[in-house]
Amino acid sequence: MAADAFLRRWFVSVTLAEAAGFAIPATALGILALLAAPAGVVYPSMVLAGACEGCLLGFGQSVGFGPTVPRARWILATTAGAAVAWSIGMLPSTLGGIDFASPGVLVLVAVLGSALLLSIPTLQWLVLRRLVPYRRTAFWIPVNAGAWAVGLLWTFAPSPFIDETTPVPVLFAVYPLAGLLMAATVAVLTGFAARRVVAAP
Repeated sequence: MAADAFLRRWFVSVTLAEAAGFAIPATALGILALLAAPAGVVYPSMVLAGACEGCLLGFGQSVGFGPTVPRARWILATTAGAAVAWSIGMLPSTLGGIDFASPGVLVLVAVLGSALLLSIPTLQWLVLRRLVPYRRTAFWIPVNAGAWAVGLLWTFAPSPFIDETTPVPVLFAVYPLAGLLMAATVAVLTGFAARRVVAAP
């Protein structure tokens, strides 16, 4: 029963926090698009918005973990990881004119994509390894990277149905919904790993 209670708390706190966090960059991107802001404004604005998302995610996860992790350090690590992830994720749209058919570009995309997925869990693991022997928590990195790889697919799902003619209210409804589904997916896929961390001696 204690394990079930932990998983419920983790799912609720992480889902709500990440969904609320994702709404920040989603809203920021919509506003910047309406204002036709230049790339020099969009890039730092989105990295900052992404850091805010990470801050809320870190808070939600720290609530899910309970006293297992130091809240301030966990939130700081998650915020930094999210900022790194968004700084990588915004590069293609910021730079533009990228030839994705080029083998060299494909290799670079694979490297940067891996760095994006690993940024948050790696910085979080640096906090965990101070609390629990690192061999007992190293699984946190691949489990979370895989969870984000699956969860992020939700944010791409609306793309085939969205174009420049899509009404703004629809945009502001669709992407938060995608964010909620992403948050729930990540929460489910990381819950058992979080419980294992708490159970580690």
